[in-house]
Amino acid sequence: MRSIQARLNFGFVLVTLILFVVLWLGQGWFLRQMAYDFVSARLASDAYTLLRAVDMDIGSGWRLDPDKTSSVYEQPMSGHYFQVAVDDKWFFSRSLWDAKIPLSEHQDVGEERIRLLEMNGAPWLVYENKFMKQGRAIRVALAEDVSFIEASLAQLTWLFAGVGGVLLLVLLAVQVWVIRQGLSSLKAVRHEIAQLKSGHIRQLPAVETKEIEPLVTEINYLVQSMEMRLQRSRNAVGNLAHASKTPLTVIDRQIEALIEAGYSQGKDMQEQSSRLRGMMERELTRARIAGAALPGQRIYIQEELEKLVRTLKAIYREKAIDFRLDVSATTYFPGERDDLVELMGNLLDNASKWTKSQISIVARMDDESLELIVADDGPGVAPEDLERLMNRGERLDEETSGHGLGMSIISEIIRQYQGTCKLSHSASLGGLQVQVILPRQLDMDVAEV
Repeated sequence: MRSIQARLNFGFVLVTLILFVVLWLGQGWFLRQMAYDFVSARLASDAYTLLRAVDMDIGSGWRLDPDKTSSVYEQPMSGHYFQVAVDDKWFFSRSLWDAKIPLSEHQDVGEERIRLLEMNGAPWLVYENKFMKQGRAIRVALAEDVSFIEASLAQLTWLFAGVGGVLLLVLLAVQVWVIRQGLSSLKAVRHEIAQLKSGHIRQLPAVETKEIEPLVTEINYLVQSMEMRLQRSRNAVGNLAHASKTPLTVIDRQIEALIEAGYSQGKDMQEQSSRLRGMMERELTRARIAGAALPGQRIYIQEELEKLVRTLKAIYREKAIDFRLDVSATTYFPGERDDLVELMGNLLDNASKWTKSQISIVARMDDESLELIVADDGPGVAPEDLERLMNRGERLDEETSGHGLGMSIISEIIRQYQGTCKLSHSASLGGLQVQVILPRQLDMDVAEV
């Protein structure tokens, strides 16, 4: 069960049901015991009344004076019964009719002197006791039909269940409302995190909820830490690139001196130095690729493309290239600015090398992805050679200047952003068309560089 609200509601319902069942069973037992105690007390009182009604008549022996007993015992099957034994002589209430109260023969009645038994399908509460009067043992047994008590308790039990069920539903509704109110702060933070990811805000605003405040603080600290680490990493890469230039230049000059001096090893050393410089350029480029955007960043593509176009027009001014941009002002890159410049710079530079006079640049964005399309009117690439272009250092024309690293760098950036790249023939311009699709929101498991 992943929902906090569902777990809280389930726990509340479970605990409430347990308490309700305990109370339901407890109230039934308590009320039944209270009613039986009341009946038992009345039967014990009636026993002493019967004891006073038993007298010794000199002429006829022991007798029971009906005028000294309650009239309820004179009504047949009234639910109130007694029978009295003096020695072996028995006196029965008229209400018994032809029935008798079962006695606990040859057993001590016990302190409570109360038994519950079933007679003719009805529950009877029976009271038994032994008394001594005028030197004779008198045994008294009284019984009362408690069917009406059981019926009333049953009605009360179901009434309690119905009222309790309604109260349970009301409490559950209140519980849901209270939990929703309590989780409203979390929902607000969730919405703000979505805004942070989409670039509307740079930091999460402060919250008043004490329990959520540490979470917001840690997220803001994490965002700041990511920015600082990325900046330090880029600074370190820049410092390394700057520091390595001088030693490599010195080594290249020494190698040139060896070649001029006629040492055959100089050419081998020059080849290895060139490879070393190429490897460093590749790795430094890879290190500069930041990957997923830091929260709160939006790099609008139109502005960056205009800068790149101005630069390329200056570099390839002899071609007088016509750059046609189809980019919305609100279309943005879901990543770092340096990665966008590296990606589009390589794409446009490759297109500028091979174009005759026209390059088309399209950028579209929807809710799921960003699509970039760069096409030129150059000679294009044969279908069987398209896959080779994506290989590191692969060049189809050795006469054109460059290291052949442009497409591999593009591939690294696209892979880092979990995007796709498709090379094809441009139907409109006739040259090479490169289509790049980048998701707007990356998965948590970002590919390693």
